[in-house]
Amino acid sequence: MLNLLCVCGNGMGTSTILKINVKKICDANGIDATVESCAFSEAMTYLNTTDLVLTSPEWSEMLPPSDAKIVETMNLIDTEEITEKLLAAVKEYFPDELKK
Repeated sequence: MLNLLCVCGNGMGTSTILKINVKKICDANGIDATVESCAFSEAMTYLNTTDLVLTSPEWSEMLPPSDAKIVETMNLIDTEEITEKLLAAVKEYFPDELKK
């Protein structure tokens, strides 16, 4: 199971929409994942248990170093872009998590 974290500036609207979309993408592709969302200021508390962070480039640049892989998306509510980037990251870093 993967632990995914959706991060935006305030952690209310955008990251919650991203979380819902990411969960749908995972379900549709057979990826067993726990998906959380939070504000950037809360992200540090999640990083040590997170496999993959989904966020925008401006927030990813400010995240401290960790073992979590970062998926940057220019538009946090564009499901096509999110799907493409999320599946590419899972394929690259966690290929055993993809449905056979």
